[in-house]
Amino acid sequence: MVTIFKQAVLILFALTVVNGQVNETDGIDSSAAKSSGKALFFSIIPGGGQIYNQKPLKALLFAGVFTYFSLEYVSAEDTYQADPTDQTLHRIRNDKIWLMALTWTLNIIDAYVDAQLWDFDKYELNEGDLPETEIIKPKETEPIYDSE
Repeated sequence: MVTIFKQAVLILFALTVVNGQVNETDGIDSSAAKSSGKALFFSIIPGGGQIYNQKPLKALLFAGVFTYFSLEYVSAEDTYQADPTDQTLHRIRNDKIWLMALTWTLNIIDAYVDAQLWDFDKYELNEGDLPETEIIKPKETEPIYDSE
């Protein structure tokens, strides 16, 4: 059971890494906006949303951390099943579940935010680029004298 789970995780991990490689000569338009909905959908598998956002190192990080905690959970579950009355083993097993959930949740949030901010750094706005009517200036007020 454990070896089948490990093999499945390793296959998913390998597919994630292979699929995450970006070739600059593919003619991908990097200015195209990323869909946050697609990023959320792909992030169901840890690292999938990061691959969609073309962040292979982040994908590797999230997939690796989630895989690590998954394998630790399987080990803790086996140990707990050997002695179900031990509360310490029960707590350790549950901690692994919480760490997996935290990693998965951070994976989803990161994929969504990366998709939303995909082209954030591509635009630079100088004050001279806007017409005078579009520039918001602070309201001019009279000085306030607090001392009496």
